[in-house]
Amino acid sequence: MPETDHHRKLLNIPHYRILFIIIFATLLSWAAWLLVITKLDPFASASLALPLFFASTLLTLAGTFTLIQFTLKRWRTGAQIYIKHVTVSLRQGILLSVCTCICLGLLILGFLRIWNGLLLVAFIMLLEFYLSEKDELN
Repeated sequence: MPETDHHRKLLNIPHYRILFIIIFATLLSWAAWLLVITKLDPFASASLALPLFFASTLLTLAGTFTLIQFTLKRWRTGAQIYIKHVTVSLRQGILLSVCTCICLGLLILGFLRIWNGLLLVAFIMLLEFYLSEKDELN
């Protein structure tokens, strides 16, 4: 039962506070991504540049996709904003950014083909369908 009490406390956090944290983290990750792009040379230090590039790209895209999806959900539902909209948008933003980073990594390695990308997108979609169905059951 302590786990459900913890989840209830998290749901009592106002959505604007969570959105402020997401916006602040996204701005920081954009700054980190720009710093990695402009200051690190992947040919000189590939062991440092590539992991930092992928980490900053993952965080940047997750925050950006989350904010875009939340804005679309807010526009579609009107004035009603629930914490569930924020959590679903965050989950979908993370899944989209993981999919994008995996495709980018496959592209760098030279293994990305149209069927690889489509299979990855189908897998991510099936995972989201499973998670959203599980979410609706609770």
